[in-house]
Amino acid sequence: MIKQTLSNDKPVMSVIVEKWEECFETYCYKIKLPVKIQSAKPGQFIMLWVPREDEYPICIAGLKDSILEVGIAKMGPGTEAMHKKEVGDLVGIRGIYGKPFTPPEDVNHLLIGGGFGMTPLKLLTEVLVANENKQTIHVFEGARSKNRLMYYEWLQDFHDQGKINFHVCTDDGSLGYQGFPTIDLEKFLQESETSSVIYAAGPEKMMKVIFDIGKNYPKVVDMQMSLADRYMRCGFGACAYCAVDPTGWRICVDGPVFNTEKLEQISDFGVYKRLETGEKKRI
Repeated sequence: MIKQTLSNDKPVMSVIVEKWEECFETYCYKIKLPVKIQSAKPGQFIMLWVPREDEYPICIAGLKDSILEVGIAKMGPGTEAMHKKEVGDLVGIRGIYGKPFTPPEDVNHLLIGGGFGMTPLKLLTEVLVANENKQTIHVFEGARSKNRLMYYEWLQDFHDQGKINFHVCTDDGSLGYQGFPTIDLEKFLQESETSSVIYAAGPEKMMKVIFDIGKNYPKVVDMQMSLADRYMRCGFGACAYCAVDPTGWRICVDGPVFNTEKLEQISDFGVYKRLETGEKKRI
């Protein structure tokens, strides 16, 4: 009998069915799960086990008919080991974990991210575009250079079809305007007269800047940010390695997506994160 869900406490071995180089030092994979799972919600994550190497959290870029899509940037030995995997190789998957983004209706949807943060935003973009309700979708992406932009062609295609407004920038000016994605975001907020929700994922220091900008605009009715880059070991709340001060909320079960009200209560946000040892380190 085929199970209908993934295991929470041990990896389910799954086969890589597609692999491509998305951008510099970043590969994307489609992985066939041996269980019947139709879909995931934007912002949720799985724990990926690379046998004999490491296990770590990865946000979901897509999941349909038990085919899981993830994007993995080179971050250390564990991700480097995954980059060496090819079509036909097996990896372990457990999950799905975490609370997702929860987009309301009748607002501007402002998605902003950089680097690995574009992975959960890809799935969020797809969900918003498929929604039958008329809504304005803006995606702001930044990277150090053109060759580091994730999902650029995919997002540009949606922009060309008139389904989203795609704002792109690079630190070196090799594509789009030279600067940070917060420049175009704030320009939009200054000109907009309608309500907006900001969704952000990526480096936490960047998200804290976005959060501080958003608080200056009353038309921003909510901000939802993913803290999935925090250290997580179990994924289901047992170890509490990912707990934040002073609330004690665990990123893996109480997040990884937190809204404005909760982010304001996390004194760690954008300031400190915990290492594997539990020691706090300034971001």
